[in-house]
Amino acid sequence: MKSKYCVIIPLIIMVVSSFFSACGKDRWEEYYPITLHNLWIESIMRVNYLWNDELADEDDLTSSYFLNSVSFLEKNKYGYDQVSYVDTAYSAPITDYGYELSTNQINDSAYMALITYIEPTSVSANVGLQRGEWIMKIDGEFITSPRLSLLSDGDAHELMIGHYITINLTEGDSEEGEGEGVIIYNRMVNLPAAKGYYHNDLPVVSIINGHVGYMLYTDIAAKNQQQVATASNTLSVDGITDMVLDLRYTATGDVSGFQYLASVLAPYSALGSKLATVQYAESRHHDSSLSFLTTSELENGTNLNLGTLYILTSSFTSGPAEILINCLQSVMNVVVIGQKTKGIGVACESFLDPVNDQLLRLAACHITDINGNADYVDTGITPDYIVDQFSPIEGILPFGNPQENLLAKALELIEK
Repeated sequence: MKSKYCVIIPLIIMVVSSFFSACGKDRWEEYYPITLHNLWIESIMRVNYLWNDELADEDDLTSSYFLNSVSFLEKNKYGYDQVSYVDTAYSAPITDYGYELSTNQINDSAYMALITYIEPTSVSANVGLQRGEWIMKIDGEFITSPRLSLLSDGDAHELMIGHYITINLTEGDSEEGEGEGVIIYNRMVNLPAAKGYYHNDLPVVSIINGHVGYMLYTDIAAKNQQQVATASNTLSVDGITDMVLDLRYTATGDVSGFQYLASVLAPYSALGSKLATVQYAESRHHDSSLSFLTTSELENGTNLNLGTLYILTSSFTSGPAEILINCLQSVMNVVVIGQKTKGIGVACESFLDPVNDQLLRLAACHITDINGNADYVDTGITPDYIVDQFSPIEGILPFGNPQENLLAKALELIEK
């Protein structure tokens, strides 16, 4: 990585010098700090971007140098690119409540909000909110359309929390065996004002039934290697015989993160052998083979020596998660449970801006399995077992709960 910066930084200086002296007046000191980050992004893209031959000429990029970095990348990346982004949260905390909601209209004027995700270090987690709970009222009043914004305004609120249950209907009211689902009051929660927190990419690592490892992983990136190593040691020490990897919220990552995770999960016999074929931009003049890491290359992590891996997916699952499934199928039994994935076979490389301390996640290559196959691209990976994570409603539970819809199916298959 450092060798790249030694070449790139002088290139930036040459481009900036010619641009800001072109109008006859030297504006270097005025504009250089404003445009430096975008010039750095451009220089990285010229060399490493998978679609670098689609980039506009420098003269055509002039006006976009003054955009913020996120807008600059969005404006100039290739239309097919769904994975490149500037990770602005890499060094700065996220400030919100730390929950994700699905609002549901219950009558002509009122809504309830289903909690579908909780960040483990957020204010929502601190007050005990859990996935699968419902926000019934806010500040003592029903949630009408004008009040929906209160769920995300960042101020302190009092929430009425309920949970979903199925009640048996009285005889004669329904067909035999039918019940009716209702949301009933559970407790009141004082939600503090939103505070900053850092996203946890491995929010859940647990052991279920004494022998099943479970890990929810949202960003298969090199920056999380230490977390993966620690998790692998925990799972190894506890002697797991089966593993469930939850990738339903995974759409980001990079090549190094993919390689490390695959090496932790694969059979021991695969270590050191070919993992995948990597296809770069034509201008980089080479494709390469990517290998599973060896035991020593895992450093402080542990290979789990799995023969079968159960992976949970959703329609959000894409990119590195799909690449992982596709490549591991060549060396082990991979059972996919959930919903069809997006169908994106592109992987990123991560580049750290030495000035702004932000990560550029840049689409850098296509990755296929050891036989050059990636049949899921554009169509997605169809699960072996199609299961809706939101049905039945009573199965929308905290991640790692054995009764949660997708995990329950995996455990059923494991315990057969």
